[in-house]
Amino acid sequence: MLLRLTGERARSELGQSVSATPSQRLKVSREGLLLIKSFEGFRPRTVRRRDGTPVIGYGHAKSARPGATITEAEAELLLQYDLLPIVEAINSRVSIPLNQHQFDALASFIFSVGIQRFDGSNVLEQLNAGAPARAAEAMSGWPDRVQPPIDAPYRRRSAERALFETAPDRAAPLDLLLTAPVQGPGAKAEPPAEDEAPATVQVLRHERRAAAPVLNDTGAVVFIGGIGLLAFAAGVVAFRRALAAQQATDGTIVIGGVLAVIGLIFIGTAGWNLTRKRNNKRAA
Repeated sequence: MLLRLTGERARSELGQSVSATPSQRLKVSREGLLLIKSFEGFRPRTVRRRDGTPVIGYGHAKSARPGATITEAEAELLLQYDLLPIVEAINSRVSIPLNQHQFDALASFIFSVGIQRFDGSNVLEQLNAGAPARAAEAMSGWPDRVQPPIDAPYRRRSAERALFETAPDRAAPLDLLLTAPVQGPGAKAEPPAEDEAPATVQVLRHERRAAAPVLNDTGAVVFIGGIGLLAFAAGVVAFRRALAAQQATDGTIVIGGVLAVIGLIFIGTAGWNLTRKRNNKRAA
């Protein structure tokens, strides 16, 4: 009940925000929401963070109570509700114009560290000094309010920094942000080496290899080829016997033809894999 009332209040305040906000003031885009959701993770029921704070949905704490449950749609509504003061903070405290990527990155950053810490951060200081590049670098020095395991704070900061530094006229797909190089505090962004392929290209190549597997076991290839030869031979024998007995209408010819085709497919597959295996050895 409490979550339902909070959700209804969120709808009301979201509607008021849309109607009362000038058109030039930015809000978090769908891409920004996806970035925040990917790091917060969805919790269908109330759990406790490491610091003991109860949370539900995508990091919502205000109305989280023990035993409460929530759907993903309700959790996203509460996330947008939680982002309202963050959107207001960015629009009111940052004095330089921001593009959508920068705004989304800052929203994720503030959602993670909190508005109060953002107010006293060197990130805001550098932004208002007209130095967005130094502000992006400073983001790496601010871990989450609740220390996540291993390199998770740097992973999130690195994704936010990659989004912040993306040209406004270029897309920023989530998979590219999540595979951005992890950079700790004080690290400066370095362009990739000329012979270094982007992470998304590597993923595509991996998928392409998975779609066209090569049988590396010679014994398996020979076995498949042998089955193909047997099927082809059985098909030819059945076909010839049917013709010799003049029983072309009893389905034997069809069965023989099917066996022959299956045999040719198996033989072709075996031959193709042997050829690929030989070419791979030569390339190596």
